Amino acid sequence: MKRTNRSSYVTAVNFLMLGIFLAGCIVVVKEDDDRRRRYLRDSEWTLEVVFYRAQTVVAADRTIQVDFAEDNTVTGLAACGVFSGQYEVNENGGITISSIESPSSCQDSAQVELVTNSLRSATSYSATERELTISTAEDGYLAFAAK
Repeated sequence: MKRTNRSSYVTAVNFLMLGIFLAGCIVVVKEDDDRRRRYLRDSEWTLEVVFYRAQTVVAADRTIQVDFAEDNTVTGLAACGVFSGQYEVNENGGITISSIESPSSCQDSAQVELVTNSLRSATSYSATERELTISTAEDGYLAFAAK
């Protein structure tokens, strides 16, 4: 009987340790998600590269900047004017950007059109203190650097 009690005790301790370990992992994921969101929202981003539907634009002049605000609005500043929309993020790194509108002064800007089309098809994002990458539904991406 002593072996059975000892075995039960060891099994119970193992389950308890597993529960503590798994709870710790969940907290780490939550911290990573909070950090990713904080970086997304607490920085102004300057466009570096857009790859969308086999078109690639390297933004050498870095004239397009984007800001993600706490109220879930996204605002972009380009040489031709300001574009804006709404965004939502989820705990898995997903992002949806909608209602992107650009001013009539930007209608002839192929670069702004490429950026806004890419933002409309955004599916996920990754943000660190210095870099933001937004992936699109068409296997494209936008790469930004912190301003």
